Amino acid sequence: MKAFVYRNNNSLSIETCARIEESLKARNITVLNSYDESVDFLVCIGGDGTFLSFIHKLGFPTVPILSINTGHLGFFQEASPSDAEKLIDAYLNGDYKTQCIHTIEAEIQTDRDTFIRNGINEIVIRGPLAHVSQYRVEVESTPISDFSGDGILVSTPVGSTAYNYSLGGSLVSPNLDVLQITPIAPMNTNTYRCFHSSVIIPSDETITVCGLGRSENGNVILSFDGRTHEFNNVKRIRIKKSQNELHLVRFSDYNYWKKLKSKLV
Repeated sequence: MKAFVYRNNNSLSIETCARIEESLKARNITVLNSYDESVDFLVCIGGDGTFLSFIHKLGFPTVPILSINTGHLGFFQEASPSDAEKLIDAYLNGDYKTQCIHTIEAEIQTDRDTFIRNGINEIVIRGPLAHVSQYRVEVESTPISDFSGDGILVSTPVGSTAYNYSLGGSLVSPNLDVLQITPIAPMNTNTYRCFHSSVIIPSDETITVCGLGRSENGNVILSFDGRTHEFNNVKRIRIKKSQNELHLVRFSDYNYWKKLKSKLV
C-alpha cells in the first residue's frame, strides 16, 4: 500500500507527522514524498483550514482520507494526535465508517468565457467591495427573489456549520442531500424586500444568480471555502451539486450529533 501524509507547519503537526510516517512504514506502507494518484489513502494533519487547503491543492481526491486534528474546531478531523495510530489500525483492519461528502460546483459565465470552480463548505457571491449587490436568484429557472445586500452564500450540509452558521443559517445534517441559500446582510426597506432567512433546496436543483441594476454584467467576487477570485463582466452564475465526492474515514462509532454538540452547540 502507498500513502501520502500532509501537514501544516505548527509544531504539534510536525511532531505528529513524523510519528505517523514511522508508524506507516513499520506497517510496510510506502509513504510518498509528494502526492501521486496511485496512493491508496491520504493522511491530513491540521485543522479545518488545513483540510480545506489540502483538498483544493490536490484537486478533490477520491481516495480515503484519514484526518488528524491539531487545530481548533476540527469538524473534518476524526482523531486527536494520541488516537492517530488507532485510526490507522481501524482503517487497515476494515473497522471504520466512510463519510461521503458531496461538493458543490459553480459555473461562472462571463461575456468572454465560462469558468468552473468547486467548493466543499460553501460558495459566496459578492459584488465589488463597499457596493450593495443586486441579484436575481432563481431555482430551476424559476425566480424566487430579487436580492439587494452584501451577497449570497450557498452551502453544503457539511458547510452549514461554517460561515453559513455565522450568518444565521440553519445547521443541516450531513445525511441530507440538500443545498442552502443564505443571504448576507439583506436589505429590507420600502424599496427593497429581500428574503432574510435561509432557503433549503434539494441538491439536484440548480441555483442561478444574475446581476440586476448596476450589478448586471458587472464584476463579481466569488469565494470558494475562503479562496477568493474576481470575475469580470459576469452574465450569470449557476450553482449545483458537483460530481466530486470526498471520502472521510471515521471510527465505527462515529456520531455526527455528538461531534456537533462538543464542537459548536
